[in-house]
Amino acid sequence: MKPNILMIMVDQMRFDCLSAAQHPIVETPNLDQLAYEGVRFTNAYSATPTCIPARAAVLTGMSQKLHGRVGYQDQVSWSYPHMLPEEMSKAGYHTQCVGKMHVYPSRNLCGFHNVVLHDGYLHHSRFKNTSYQESFEQTDDYLPWLRERLGGHRDLTDIGLDCNASAMSRPWHLPEEYHPTNWVVTQSIDFLRRRDLGKPFFLKMSFVRPHPPFDPPQSYFDYYMNMEIDEPVIGNWANSEDSGEGLLPTSRRGTYQNNGLKGLERLIMH
Repeated sequence: MKPNILMIMVDQMRFDCLSAAQHPIVETPNLDQLAYEGVRFTNAYSATPTCIPARAAVLTGMSQKLHGRVGYQDQVSWSYPHMLPEEMSKAGYHTQCVGKMHVYPSRNLCGFHNVVLHDGYLHHSRFKNTSYQESFEQTDDYLPWLRERLGGHRDLTDIGLDCNASAMSRPWHLPEEYHPTNWVVTQSIDFLRRRDLGKPFFLKMSFVRPHPPFDPPQSYFDYYMNMEIDEPVIGNWANSEDSGEGLLPTSRRGTYQNNGLKGLERLIMH
């Protein structure tokens, strides 16, 4: 039997935010175990720092020069002759992705046998003029799962933060078991329970976090909030004062507000 393959992908996590990398504050025991039992590269680079072209590089094996994506642009069709999940399927693997894909159309399988989708807080999928086929309400799998358990009025935006709310942080407003991070884990375990045991599996666990918004469970806030850590690095291009429009959860401008951020938020932003 060919070896089973588990790909774990996270979004916007700094390379040094692992206790295995001797970070003085962060504790990541489960990721550390993977590092100790495997190989941790201390010098590894993304093909591009932007989300969509980086994901395209992972799934196609091509650089941005060849896959044609050099920056962030939503709603551009993903149509490539060869993608990793498809090649794994051809090789006899049972393939599954759980979590974030960030492709177009949203339900594009990209060669996976199945995708259990949660792309997070993508702006265009929340717009009222979004097409039915691309609406978050229609394409996301996490939201109906949440509403089935807690009621049809529930939404992950109830906390008041959205896709790039990186100017503030708030505790997750629901029990920890309903957080999207835990959802990816439980859905992945469910795939392992139901998979075809006659085939090796290729499972991609794709977490939205630590991408903003910063809304971890209350226990994380309690643990990190009052720790003394370095201030976040602020570019010399950022404005030091707001123009009078107020501090917004999301901003289209580079305004730095020194509003006494502590603990978890400063840790993630650093």
